[in-house]
Amino acid sequence: MSQHTDSETPHEQHQTSGPTCWAVGDFAVHPLALAAPLIDGRAAMLAMCVSFLLARTSIWIADWSIYARLALVRGRDQRAGQDGSDAQYALLDHLRAVGLDGDALALWQSGGLSLADVLGLAVRRGVDVHVLLWDPLDPFYLGHLGNDPTDQAEILSRQGVQCRLDKNCRSVFHLAQGLHQKCAVIDSQVAFVGGIDLTVEYSGDFDRWDTSVHPFASDLRNTDRGASPHPWHDAQVMLTGAAVLDVERNLRQRWDASAGRVQQRIQPPGDLIRGIRGAIEKRGDHPWGRTDKAEHTVCESQTQPQTRTSQAQADGRIQIVRTIPALTYRFAPGGIYGVAQWYQQAVRRAERFIYLESQYLWVEGPPKLNFTRLGWQSRKMRVLVEELAAAAERGVCIAMVLPDHPNIGRAVTDATIEWLRSHAPHATAENRLRFYTLATSSAADDGSMRYRPVYVHAKIGIVDDQWAIVGSANLNSRGMSHDAEMCVAIEQQTLASGLRRILWAEHTGAPLPDDMPWPIGDIAQANQTPGMKIAGRALSLVEALVGKSASDASLSPTRSTPSPEMAALAASLADPERGMRALARLADENLGHLRAGEPLTGHLLPYLRAADGPAYGLNVERHRGLLDPLREVREGIAVPHYDRYI
Repeated sequence: MSQHTDSETPHEQHQTSGPTCWAVGDFAVHPLALAAPLIDGRAAMLAMCVSFLLARTSIWIADWSIYARLALVRGRDQRAGQDGSDAQYALLDHLRAVGLDGDALALWQSGGLSLADVLGLAVRRGVDVHVLLWDPLDPFYLGHLGNDPTDQAEILSRQGVQCRLDKNCRSVFHLAQGLHQKCAVIDSQVAFVGGIDLTVEYSGDFDRWDTSVHPFASDLRNTDRGASPHPWHDAQVMLTGAAVLDVERNLRQRWDASAGRVQQRIQPPGDLIRGIRGAIEKRGDHPWGRTDKAEHTVCESQTQPQTRTSQAQADGRIQIVRTIPALTYRFAPGGIYGVAQWYQQAVRRAERFIYLESQYLWVEGPPKLNFTRLGWQSRKMRVLVEELAAAAERGVCIAMVLPDHPNIGRAVTDATIEWLRSHAPHATAENRLRFYTLATSSAADDGSMRYRPVYVHAKIGIVDDQWAIVGSANLNSRGMSHDAEMCVAIEQQTLASGLRRILWAEHTGAPLPDDMPWPIGDIAQANQTPGMKIAGRALSLVEALVGKSASDASLSPTRSTPSPEMAALAASLADPERGMRALARLADENLGHLRAGEPLTGHLLPYLRAADGPAYGLNVERHRGLLDPLREVREGIAVPHYDRYI
């Protein structure tokens, strides 16, 4: 961590008049047109399904893993009641209102809303559909790093979808990287960027579809691969405007780079040298890696810094930021590290609070895989962790939401938390550095209370209710340097604060106010062009069926009147400082409920390290956390949890 001189206080070192958070050397910064946070799989997949069905020219999709038979729409969203019932008529009216024609309505009513079915209908209508599948180095596919891309491509190809296997990760310099982006573009007008893969794990253990209530058990999370035991928390952003073309450009770059035989993708000698230099991260002159100036646009903030009070900030700006590891693609041999740059600068500029959600929090890679240390530790991630500790010490409140039982890396998460606490002692003593996890509870038939972790897969950052980022990059070395990632970064107070309140309302069980702005942008203006009508129509259906936060367990748009306690909690969440205190109080109360065998309020619990367990009379296992081992003790149920990176 950088040291302050005797004459330089942390406040004096922390200046907000310098460059903004925008990344340089890759995609440009654009005015914010329309952006809608879609929290959890139900809302995101519903919007994606409608958008695919409304497509007229093209669909591009790339995910870490894809399951062609994934049901995009389920439950009352797919069939609200028996034919002829008022509920079913109301659903059909909503579907017609968003522009679905007879073929789409027939598919919807038949239950044929799998990814393959929906894309197949688009193809039959003349839509050009491209799906890019990551094909890792996994001989005979014994590691099951995802679903077998060859099998999934075959299923999709039978529907007329153009599929291509992206094998660019197969580098002797970096055997363990993943192509981890989760994005889609429709008609070059609408894009989805975030953490949600259109997939079900090959074992059936994890299904990305879930409601924001995250029930303990739900038949809707069952798939043709069996019951899905873990609730799943995730996020995606739907956007329109100029940034959509950057998402599509990224997909086209990867698509083109995946063509031909391996020999045709070998780096030229000059690019290979630049790639090796980028891979070992010894660029003192440009720590983010170089790109071909003719290929990449330098964003305007490089020469035109903006302040918070600028008109551009009031209107909102947006940038697509990426991690492209070195020695992976010929279009960026030295790598692109915009995600790390954005996070570091946002943390460095933070004045009041930082709120983060991530699947992982590491600097080092998993011990089981870190057998050579080649390419694992990222200088960029280490700098980010140092910046977080420095921000906490200068008075910034920091809260992070992490999974209780990440499928891999729990021990290194604990170690990183301990490092942060030891390097931010004043913040730790003053409870300004807090770590949380999510859980759900349900009474068993005998009246005893059961608890289950909610798997945190979202990758979100919110700083001072001014800046927000949502994407595929975790807070670890892979997300910052070693995997291909994509995030959408936005500078706009309304979106940042709205996203925060939606997330906090979900985690605490508090209601959202009726006047909560969602989506962000002029939806009436978006509807003026044929292609951008897709966004408005898809979002209108999401709001009608799901609402702004997808927080209704019955899959019905009706809302009950909140209790006075919940109304007071909702009011406290509007202010970030009061909200931070409310989160801490609720999490501690829920820990007491869990110890006493009582139901949880919302989903929030403190994240306990293995070393913290004895103080609470709880067994927190070093690799499996608190909740899954607790089920084995209290319910006698062995919880399967597969040890692989997802």
